[in-house]
Amino acid sequence: MAADVCDRIGAGVPPAASGAAPAGQGWTAGRVVSLIAGSILGLVCALLLGGAGILTWADQEQHGGYLATGTATYSTGGYAVASDPVNLHGMWGWLGQFTGDVRIRVTATSPGAPVFVAIGPAGDVSRYLAGVSYTSVTALGVRDVTQHLGNVPPAPPSTALDWVAQARGSGTQTLRWTVRSGDWMVVVMNPDGAPGVSVRADLGVSSPVLPWLAGELLAAGILAGLTGAALVVIPVRLAAVRR
Repeated sequence: MAADVCDRIGAGVPPAASGAAPAGQGWTAGRVVSLIAGSILGLVCALLLGGAGILTWADQEQHGGYLATGTATYSTGGYAVASDPVNLHGMWGWLGQFTGDVRIRVTATSPGAPVFVAIGPAGDVSRYLAGVSYTSVTALGVRDVTQHLGNVPPAPPSTALDWVAQARGSGTQTLRWTVRSGDWMVVVMNPDGAPGVSVRADLGVSSPVLPWLAGELLAAGILAGLTGAALVVIPVRLAAVRR
């Protein structure tokens, strides 16, 4: 072996280091890190493209400019049907940046009967309904109904509070409200404050920024996918090179 080494030196060829991998071959720490980062970016790409697809679908599902729930029927022998307080604070307050307005449509189940619908600060509405018999709902559907007992008749609702939005009359009444930070409650009553309320209602939310958000997520997803592919393909090819 010594003779072979001497022959290589004499020929001007440096001896190979014992156990050393050829240049460009093998998985170095940097290539492993690149592969992991590329795989993570691939997952991010899938999530972003999925989000873009969902937002595109939601935009196409808007009817009359609103994403609407199904219609639900609510009845109570009390004086009102009210929502539980809706808390829009902190990050929930940012909903106003992505929504246009909320639309609530209410129709009395008795043809031609008048109905009143309004939204106001939760604290004021709670005080107005204190001691009053009414029904509260947390979401559309009878599974989320709670009965509140009381024996105090309320004042007619239209002038009882400084509502931020209200609608009243016969037929379908439409209330529109621009989302903003705070605690809010929705109330449906008879305009004269009489007991016995039975209505059909649906909720809609407009979001004119959906196409823009979908486009942003799509662009970010494509960028993440291309970057992730490069971070995976390049180290794989370099690790396979033999020199």
